[in-house]
Amino acid sequence: MKKFVFISLTIVFVATSSVAQNADIKVSYDAYFQRVDNGKAYEKNQYVLLANAAESKFYSPMTEYIDSLKSSPKGAAKLKNQTGAAVNAGKLEAMPQRDGSYYIVKSFKDSNMRSYDSTSMELFYYDESPDGWEWEISNSTRTVLGYECIKAVSDYHGRKWEAWFSPEIPIPNGPWKLHGLPGLILEASADGGKYSFIPTGLEQTSKPIRPVFNADAYEKTDRLSFLKAKSSYINNPAGMINAQLGVTIPREVQERMFKKDSSFDLIETDYH
Repeated sequence: MKKFVFISLTIVFVATSSVAQNADIKVSYDAYFQRVDNGKAYEKNQYVLLANAAESKFYSPMTEYIDSLKSSPKGAAKLKNQTGAAVNAGKLEAMPQRDGSYYIVKSFKDSNMRSYDSTSMELFYYDESPDGWEWEISNSTRTVLGYECIKAVSDYHGRKWEAWFSPEIPIPNGPWKLHGLPGLILEASADGGKYSFIPTGLEQTSKPIRPVFNADAYEKTDRLSFLKAKSSYINNPAGMINAQLGVTIPREVQERMFKKDSSFDLIETDYH
């Protein structure tokens, strides 16, 4: 049944690849990464991949929702009211909060991959070529979400990645920056799971691939400069906050709030 669905979907890919306005497929992922303060524990964000044959966007729906509210005075007021209501009710867990900081937008027709991300309170974007993946495809297979997948491995920007892709789904794309295999990457992990993307759902869709909200607020940089800035903030968050806000965070508060495990590092490590 699933093969039949994606045979039909292939026709849609061909018909819409030149337009590249709406997605043909939506994949939901749990994105796991090491905690900054405990290298043996993991945090989780929920991301979505919207993709067609020509372009894609990988993003957190909750983060996009908050950014969409911030993009208009009416939305900003709504966000303020929601936050205030949660605080007044003593339900801090109900406060609208960003779930993951980055957007990855791929445009294969333009041979470009753009990352939008933040470090401390600053927003940045950078462009890079989507041609950096060199995959070695193995003979190993397994089933993911009901689809037969093939294992492939690659070294990318300092980490060794293992990916499982399905030729039954003819989109050479995947979560985060992963792509370049003859089928959709459904599952992937780096260095034994220090970073991983686990699929939780997959469906056909005609959902539009919208531009990133407030894109003009992001300052242009390059990949390595951004990673160095992000690493500097993680290593000394209190110092960055002190400098940006003109405040002094007491040392005992710094030690309690800003612990960093020595084994933690960013998803890309070649900035060192």
